[in-house]
Amino acid sequence: MATRRSVCIGRVAVRICQPVSRGQEAQQVSCNLENTGRHSVDLGNRIGFALAGLALLVAAPLSAEDAAYDLDIESQPLAAALKEFAEQSGLQVVYYSKLADGEESSEVSGAMTADQAMMQLLASTDLTFDTMGDDTVVIEEAPAKAESKVASESGNSRQTPGVMMIQASTSASGYRNRVSRQRQDEESSSTDEPIERLEEIIVTGTNIRGVENPTVPVLTFDKDDIDLSGAVTVDEFLRAVPQNFSSTTQLTAESGNPNAGSNLTQGAAVDLRGLGAGSTLTLLNGRRMSPAGISNYVDVSILPLGAIERIDILTDSATATYGSDAVGGVVNFVTRKDFQGFDINTRYSSVSDGSKEDWGVGAAGGFSWSTGGVFVGGDYQEQKPLFVAERTFVDLLIPQEGSAFGTDSERLSLLGGLNQSFSDRLRLAADVLLADSTSVSNSVGTSDPRVNTADQNATFINARLDYDFSDALLASLFFDYGENEVQTSQLTPDSGFEAGSDIQNSLSLVEGRLAGELFRTSAGAASFAVGGLYREEEYSSISGGQFDVPDASREVSAAYAELLVPLISPDQNSPLVQRLDVSLAARYEEYSDVGNSFDPKIGAYLEFGNTLSLRASFSSSFRAPDLQSLKGTPQLFISPFPTSTITAFEPPPPSDFLLPFPFPDFNVVGFSTAFNPNLGPESAESFTVGARYEPRFIDRLSLTINYFDIAYEDRIENISPNFILQDPALLELAVVNPSPETAQALFDRAANGEIELFSFFGEGPDDIQIILESGPQNVAQRDVKGFDFGIQYDIDTKVGSLSSGVNAAYLTEYSSKISETSTSADQLSILYRPVDLRIRANVSWERNGFTTFAAVNYVGEYQDSIDNSIANDISSWVTVDMALSYQTGERFDNRMLNGLRLGLNVINLLDEEPPFVATPFGLNYDSANADPFMRQFRVSVSKAF
Repeated sequence: MATRRSVCIGRVAVRICQPVSRGQEAQQVSCNLENTGRHSVDLGNRIGFALAGLALLVAAPLSAEDAAYDLDIESQPLAAALKEFAEQSGLQVVYYSKLADGEESSEVSGAMTADQAMMQLLASTDLTFDTMGDDTVVIEEAPAKAESKVASESGNSRQTPGVMMIQASTSASGYRNRVSRQRQDEESSSTDEPIERLEEIIVTGTNIRGVENPTVPVLTFDKDDIDLSGAVTVDEFLRAVPQNFSSTTQLTAESGNPNAGSNLTQGAAVDLRGLGAGSTLTLLNGRRMSPAGISNYVDVSILPLGAIERIDILTDSATATYGSDAVGGVVNFVTRKDFQGFDINTRYSSVSDGSKEDWGVGAAGGFSWSTGGVFVGGDYQEQKPLFVAERTFVDLLIPQEGSAFGTDSERLSLLGGLNQSFSDRLRLAADVLLADSTSVSNSVGTSDPRVNTADQNATFINARLDYDFSDALLASLFFDYGENEVQTSQLTPDSGFEAGSDIQNSLSLVEGRLAGELFRTSAGAASFAVGGLYREEEYSSISGGQFDVPDASREVSAAYAELLVPLISPDQNSPLVQRLDVSLAARYEEYSDVGNSFDPKIGAYLEFGNTLSLRASFSSSFRAPDLQSLKGTPQLFISPFPTSTITAFEPPPPSDFLLPFPFPDFNVVGFSTAFNPNLGPESAESFTVGARYEPRFIDRLSLTINYFDIAYEDRIENISPNFILQDPALLELAVVNPSPETAQALFDRAANGEIELFSFFGEGPDDIQIILESGPQNVAQRDVKGFDFGIQYDIDTKVGSLSSGVNAAYLTEYSSKISETSTSADQLSILYRPVDLRIRANVSWERNGFTTFAAVNYVGEYQDSIDNSIANDISSWVTVDMALSYQTGERFDNRMLNGLRLGLNVINLLDEEPPFVATPFGLNYDSANADPFMRQFRVSVSKAF
């Protein structure tokens, strides 16, 4: 299916369906307002057609007059027929949308030229056509009818219908490693008519108006990708993306995973490259959202999946563009906006063996008027967990009734969008997200089983006001507000211990920006953006509890600039390099509590012979510590740990502490958590280089490779007690058999109010056998290096469209140093850490609304760092997903049948168990690199009205 995109070209609104032409890219164009065809209509219409046609981008042009196309288009509503013609011929079709209203096409079948096909297709209508260049067909009213209409409407030109621009569709759905390479330059229109204007496309990776930065790598997943994946939540969809490490999900909230302590809100976050959830910036329609709970990450589980049009993942540092938190990259959720009508969807999911089930319902509606439009969507989701007793690989050391994987949760999300033009220069756009969720889970298999509850309420509002000073200069004013409140409760039934928190995070921002054309080179327009912002971040713990933190706030001021300069363009017919672009960006940020930072970025993009393109970039990054981690009172927890899990020591330290239940060999460990007032800011330097190859001898095949090198200094990492007890590289954070004076000093600090102390079984200073300096720490350095690989091949045949793709992430280094004097420790491919190789390969076939889809997921083998008495190898994990779907489109006379989509998905078709890992307390799988659910069946039904 095509990816719909809207962009303003001059003053004419056009809708673009993504092309399939190999090497297609947006190029700078000039506007010729002279007579462009044989069938003349009014000047305003002609200008609209000229601008729309000149905006089309094709690197390998086709000849509309001479080429013959094998076409099979049935009689149907004209709009649908024109779309099929564009997809089957590879040509572009431009027309005013209202021309197709109520019109039916004639059947077209066989090999014929574009002229022959269009004459046959339009035979039953009052429309005619023209060609513009070699690759564009323009649909117009017949001259007599057009002249009659112009005469009847003289003196009343308040609105002109929108222009429809249809290009050949992208390949059938699948995980496509697409790197955006389009650029659109806006040209002026001489008409004075107020014309309907659609909202500009949201571009990820740049602040420049209407331009995509080709120097940065962006993975794009559209709505078809999401539908075919069978995912029921945003988190589940992203878990299958190889570049994302699932360090923070509902599964990692379980005990045993080192990230459990930072995920008491039972949320889900994006963690690119395994640099930590807080090192990936999460955006909604290009705007920053407020974090959730006690961790500085956006909980993506609250987003309504059905309202998302596409997901862009920028796999390069973007601090110079977006500011703090974009060290590892950016994920941008772009919601549906240009939406007419109403649709509803339902889905149900269940495992083939066990109690887990999910169901949900969503609805979306939108309509537009001559100067704007509105969209409203909602989604309700219920999830039931999988009971631990239903999996044979689990061997709980301490059984707990009702222990389960995942959460018992309910989520309701509402999303609204508005765009309104007040004149041909002034526009307003706004989004509102409201979300409410409740999750209940068990900390399974621990020495202190707990029932964890999290209630979350989130609000996000953004508004943008645009004013065009000219066609080359746009001023924008942004207002953003986000608030996230989480109420958590932890109940230990055996001891009666209960703790809870009511935590609020909020963010408010105002930003001003100028963007447009700065100057022109011989290769085209140099585009720029400059701006400044002021942001307030606040954190409060309302009712206290285990994570009681004093109210904290900070103020952030920033100024930024960005420039994209074309040095060589395809129009110059350079013999070797067809295109050369250079991008420059810089950002200065000043924090009221942790100082300031200046972060530049430089990038370059080269294209050779329409087959090979290269990109490279270098940047520095900055990230401020979490407010709650920085401002809270340090805490000390005293808890028993099984000696068998303390594997960093050779041999493990002996234990003489007897628990109040009959389990021997437990060590009493004192460890800090949650807060560290001595944290400093993080910094990083990133280098990326990539290539894309599209061979001439295989049409519609693309191969991509990207290399990245991230040197992350003073990285803030939430080091769990498990990590220290199991990783010899972290031993300097442990004191074994502390002296009585050292242990007593901790209790003295607690008595003086310097730290908070929690003792689960009344342990005293003499019982402490190990002291761990856990919790958030500034790690001296983390180095992450690796490659991303992508393959995409699409082919159209007489029996349907075939699409295949591979997306792979290969890490060559993932190491860290705790201090400047410590040795570098390799932490790649060990338990709860990123695995070196992850692959998702897919293939799909589509014909007449039927789509079949299959995907293979691969997680490489790695090492068990838990128990030295068990073999260290953890096997690779290979799973297969399949999907069948049917979309009726506009094929039937019955309106209730049209717009219907039926889907069936099978996740983990072969029912593969997760690789066995001897984890603490007997869960026996790695929740960061696998899941325990095994085979799952999903059905979905949606209907568009």
